[in-house]
Amino acid sequence: MDPIPDLETDSPTVLTPPKRSFWEKLGGGSLSISLVLHGILLAIGVVWVFQIIPPEPEKVVDFMPKSGGGGSPAAESKQQLRRVQMVQPELARVSAMGSVSNLVLPEPESTSEMSALGSIGGALSKGMGGPGSGGGRGDGAGLGFGGGFAGGLSDGKGTKNPFGMANLDRNALVGTFYDLKQTSDRRPTEMTDDEMRTELRDIVRRGFKERVFDKYYKAPRKLYQNKLHIPIMPADAAPAAFECEKEVQPKRWIVAYRGAVQAPKSGRFRFVGASDDLLVVRFNNRPVFDYGYTIAGTGTHVFGRSNEMDGTKENVELAKEIRKLTPMEVPISFYKYTQTSKYNKDIGGMAIGPEFEVKEGEIYPIEIMIGEIPGGFFSVSLLIEEIGANYEKDPGGSPILPLFRLDNSQPSPDLKGEAPPIDPNGPVWKSVPGSAPADI
Repeated sequence: MDPIPDLETDSPTVLTPPKRSFWEKLGGGSLSISLVLHGILLAIGVVWVFQIIPPEPEKVVDFMPKSGGGGSPAAESKQQLRRVQMVQPELARVSAMGSVSNLVLPEPESTSEMSALGSIGGALSKGMGGPGSGGGRGDGAGLGFGGGFAGGLSDGKGTKNPFGMANLDRNALVGTFYDLKQTSDRRPTEMTDDEMRTELRDIVRRGFKERVFDKYYKAPRKLYQNKLHIPIMPADAAPAAFECEKEVQPKRWIVAYRGAVQAPKSGRFRFVGASDDLLVVRFNNRPVFDYGYTIAGTGTHVFGRSNEMDGTKENVELAKEIRKLTPMEVPISFYKYTQTSKYNKDIGGMAIGPEFEVKEGEIYPIEIMIGEIPGGFFSVSLLIEEIGANYEKDPGGSPILPLFRLDNSQPSPDLKGEAPPIDPNGPVWKSVPGSAPADI
């Protein structure tokens, strides 16, 4: 039998631990595993964040307001809004869906015009010499409208800006934009609609010269206008056209066009027109037209009161005031075109101003003031009728007249909506630079 080993005297087996590297002594193994795990978690987190945070949606500025431009908000019915939308089939929008305010008055050379208030509901985009950031269309130096609602310069194709051209044109009046809601140093005036109508009486009495607006905000951008023909469109288009939409809300604004014109022929003429809201014309240093949703010279809100203008309903005090403070004769005569049903219903139609005489080649100072009071929609058309001339008639029997214009261009066919029919012929009144009224 084998002897039982002596546990106390026999030598035990000594186990030698394996040698470890310097990295393992520092705990590198567990650190590597930790880094790998954290890297995987970080990658999963990044993917998760990008998946659940959607891109910021493109801002869409809706130019279809709650109420019409001429009346109070309560007066605008849903049926009227539908009609206004129908009469602007191609007014893209003056702000976000790819185009900006597209008003179309003049159609100058493609290199000098502010292009495209194309889609009313789009916006002006800032881009000079290129597509323009924000989707501005075109690549020249005229005003283009793109996906963002900010002033931008491009020579895009599309409807011409009806408020005027961006570049100086010798055959144009100089247009200046004023905001009566803020002072020249950008403080709010707190002016209401009724207070603006009261202020208009003084502005018209003083001839709406430049100094008359010294206390109000004036847009830095000037525009150059050669005709006034703007079918119904959002009032936002005006501040957008003058590149001040970031500083100006689209209401209680005025645009004054000033210059001098040379008569194309001798004869007697009269202006015919209407506006939502203001249209005042001074010719040869005296008023010769004042009519729209508001008669500026008296501060009278005419919306829904056409029967007091045409003599159907007698208003002796108002008639006296109109005769005293405006050039209009009372009762006021109107042309009611089949294409101007809203004007016909709301204010009686296209008003007919008093006659005035000119001599061929003579130079006459002229000032034209347009404006919007409550906001919403804006429109204006200024025609001229030569006394004794023969004109074609529309289906309702009213003469189809030419626009008062300073060149041979016609309104853009892209601008459609409620507006009087236009005779493409007619005299062209030549603008005379350097002969503008004093204090321009």
